[in-house]
Amino acid sequence: MSTDPEVPRPGQLDEDDLLLANALQATPRATWSELGPVLGLDPVTLARRWDRLQSNGLAWVTPALGPGLLYRTCRAFVEIHCEPGSAAQVAAELSREPHLLTIQHVAGTYDLFAIAFTPDFPSMSDYLLTGLPRHEGVVRVRSHLVTRNFRTGSQWRLGVLNQRQERALRSTRPEPHGAETAAYSNWERDLIVALSDDGRLRYTDIATRLGVTPRTVQRRLNRLLGNRDLLLRCDVARPLAGWPTGALLWLNVPDELLEEAGRTLGAFPETRSCAALSGASNLLVTVTLHSVDALHDWAVQLRQALPYAEIADRSVVLRQDKLCGHLLDGWGRSRGVVPLDIWRPSGLSR
Repeated sequence: MSTDPEVPRPGQLDEDDLLLANALQATPRATWSELGPVLGLDPVTLARRWDRLQSNGLAWVTPALGPGLLYRTCRAFVEIHCEPGSAAQVAAELSREPHLLTIQHVAGTYDLFAIAFTPDFPSMSDYLLTGLPRHEGVVRVRSHLVTRNFRTGSQWRLGVLNQRQERALRSTRPEPHGAETAAYSNWERDLIVALSDDGRLRYTDIATRLGVTPRTVQRRLNRLLGNRDLLLRCDVARPLAGWPTGALLWLNVPDELLEEAGRTLGAFPETRSCAALSGASNLLVTVTLHSVDALHDWAVQLRQALPYAEIADRSVVLRQDKLCGHLLDGWGRSRGVVPLDIWRPSGLSR
């Protein structure tokens, strides 16, 4: 986190800010008229509040790959070792690549942690073997292919809504329908890229960008969301929302208990993501915490819930430079976006 005296600390997000962001985590494209009665705020007030949050980079809605596309693409967690003193420059350069959706500086046995996405296994192999290692300042790359997802960052919640509000929001959420087998097309790719700037972009604005009708946009987006090929997530500047600390824990779990461990860890409120991996450390859990001190207590909770799990390594996140395509400053605010376009062939090798 930046301590530059010329960059004053921004104010914390207040309770109404967090309520609104939490509501949009549950229903990212809900109208202000739908959210007003649930949150007890006037729709016009909600619209103005969201405009302030979004324009200041304090909260935003962005697309993320859903279960349908996750299992038709390839994902890897990557540890990057950098030359001494070069980690900041390497992270800044890598942040511009669409295939690295998330980049973090960590305190641990490596310098940077990244999440890489490519359309398929051959392109992931090319990227990890020839693309990433050629970047100036990169000394070594160690990768872990994801074999199963138990929880993704799109499912993490701020946890400030009460039960009544959560029930009311569930009633406004469209129900997913059965997955279709239609081939993925460039049109859906263009839609995802357009939503990268603003996941709440109006149908008419998207239609203007893509040269189609608003009705076509609505139909195609509903199909992507209904099939759960695509998810929409609301993210916030976590250090300003009371969650300034993140950590990664690499676990060794008996293979026959991997499913149980993933489901158990996925249910912890602090868990942002939990995934099975191809390596000796076969489970990675990432958590968001209120303080660095809380990591010890969380690890104790983990061991109590999963006495058979061995913590092979753990790292504290020092700073996050990129989150699901959004470029972040030292306070976790969005200061730009690299569109979610993992299908772009350029950049897979240098």
